[in-house]
Amino acid sequence: MDTILLIENDPANLLARSLVLRCFGYTVLEASDRGEAWSYSREHSGTIRLIMMEASLDHDSAYEFFTRLQLVHPQIRALLLTDASSARMAEKFAMPCECSFLQRPFRADTLADAIRGLLDGPRTRAVTSAC
Repeated sequence: MDTILLIENDPANLLARSLVLRCFGYTVLEASDRGEAWSYSREHSGTIRLIMMEASLDHDSAYEFFTRLQLVHPQIRALLLTDASSARMAEKFAMPCECSFLQRPFRADTLADAIRGLLDGPRTRAVTSAC
């Protein structure tokens, strides 16, 4: 069973997204902010396969946090939630293939597909364009 680290500062969204992810069969570590997520990632004895968090206007800090998590969990991937279109975000920010954007609002099946695509996708990419 894969583990997902979910960061969401809104308690209702944290609960709803966590329930959906658990229905998909994932183990979910719930965090209300990056500091709490960092603590959980250090304390968790298993592998964390995915982090799911907001892609803020401060994209660099989200990516910086993700790369810091990769030091502890080298196989981790990132699903970044955004209000902008996924294609627009991918064009604006060159991201490695370990990261993907998902535009809100989204359906449960779209979320499931995005997660599977990240977890089953290639580990690295030869070109520098976004995945």
